[in-house]
Amino acid sequence: MLLAMKKIFAVLFFLLLSSIIFPNSVFKVGPYTGYFSPADKTLKDIYKGEDIIYGLKLGVRAWKGLYVWLSGMQFKKTSETTLLGDNTTLTLNPINLSLRYTFDLGTINPYLQGGYSYIFYKEESDIGDVKGEGKGYCLDAGIEFKISPRFIIDVGARYSRATVRPTGFDVQLGGAQAGVSFLVAF
Repeated sequence: MLLAMKKIFAVLFFLLLSSIIFPNSVFKVGPYTGYFSPADKTLKDIYKGEDIIYGLKLGVRAWKGLYVWLSGMQFKKTSETTLLGDNTTLTLNPINLSLRYTFDLGTINPYLQGGYSYIFYKEESDIGDVKGEGKGYCLDAGIEFKISPRFIIDVGARYSRATVRPTGFDVQLGGAQAGVSFLVAF
């Protein structure tokens, strides 16, 4: 507990110091939550479709409206296998590195984004576990709503694609998602 509090205070101190040293909007950071729909039909059949995905986003301005973004997320869903009815849990942890161009129009700023997606996956079930990683791409589009110079609500949609072969046949780990972030700019 004490260690967690020290980490929180260190992060808060860093954010405060950064907001004093750096001009507005060099960094954007905040939590993300959304709704993820896997593209793979087998995953949809076993895990009954869509569910919540959550994570953290960090953006660093490279030049004017161009930002480099790093995001990490988690999607976790439990269900039963279709044939035997065994309990199974799927965990996807996508890490995305991408470029975003934000069109600075004032309070409402649209953006386009694209980049590299690296997905760690793990499926745990009564009949055995499978884990690994896949590589692919992600494409995003959305709108940033400036609440103030420091606070932004980011609403967007993403399509990702990453194909893996964990048991000899192709599985598509990507899919479509829509979500919202509360970003702090400093």
